[in-house]
Amino acid sequence: MMNDLSSYLILFNISKKQNLGNLIRTANALGVSQVLVVGRKQFRQFGAFGTSHCSQLQHFYALDEACVYARQMGCDVCGIEIHAESKPVQTHPFRRSTAFMVGNEGEGLTQQQLQACDYFVQIPQYGRGASLNVNVAAGIVLHHFAVWAQFVGNPSRDGKFFAPGEASDSPTGV
Repeated sequence: MMNDLSSYLILFNISKKQNLGNLIRTANALGVSQVLVVGRKQFRQFGAFGTSHCSQLQHFYALDEACVYARQMGCDVCGIEIHAESKPVQTHPFRRSTAFMVGNEGEGLTQQQLQACDYFVQIPQYGRGASLNVNVAAGIVLHHFAVWAQFVGNPSRDGKFFAPGEASDSPTGV
């Protein structure tokens, strides 16, 4: 990684349990250091089955607590949102380690979330849909950050990626 940069993902006001799990799985695959879960002490990690044990989850009761924590970790807070001040993600407007915040599946970021953000990114779209699925949007932005931060990709074998040190000489590669 460039200069020890890190990414974080703040999950607040996500209504669908399946999306929570999928977001955790995506965050894990794209090198997120910690997922900051706000408000839900216990939840089922549906889409994260198989990767949740590898993910660093940190719980917060309030959004402002999560944002304070992220800033103490040296992060900007970046909202992933279609917003008048949003910068296109492909321009890589990142400045340092970043905690990314996604919005609710139907309504986007709340007013409280908007006010908590230092800046915003959006994903230009070319079709007729109004927006992307929250997990897809997070994945695209987290991938762009990983490229910008020069994260080192995991090796792969036989159609699967594995973390360094987890590979063996077995035919499956894990």
